[in-house]
Amino acid sequence: MAKGLYRGYSSYEYQNNKSFSLTDIELVKLDLLNHIFTRKGERVMMPNFGTRIPDLAFEPLDNYTLSILDEDLRAVFAFDPRVELMALNIIPIPDSNTVIASAKLLYVELNMQGSLDINITFEGS
Repeated sequence: MAKGLYRGYSSYEYQNNKSFSLTDIELVKLDLLNHIFTRKGERVMMPNFGTRIPDLAFEPLDNYTLSILDEDLRAVFAFDPRVELMALNIIPIPDSNTVIASAKLLYVELNMQGSLDINITFEGS
């Protein structure tokens, strides 16, 4: 594996790592999370970029909401050519109004597999 195939910067983990630079899988994961938690219409000149996930915070945890999650997550993974979605499991936890989305990904140019787990909490009932 070539170290540093993808290079970027982020202040998100600066407190822990004391570095602004990110490479490879860490950078791709952060880019995916940024895409997932960007509202549709929020990005300048790209009204279809982003997801409806940030707007679901106060929605009930029902099948309709879960289908929106599934659809939008699949769209994000399909949008990024650096990853290929191998499997997506969406696990609702009604007692805590939480959904765990676990994606098994193939990092195409790195030829590595990994997972991305996302916890989404809902305030509605």
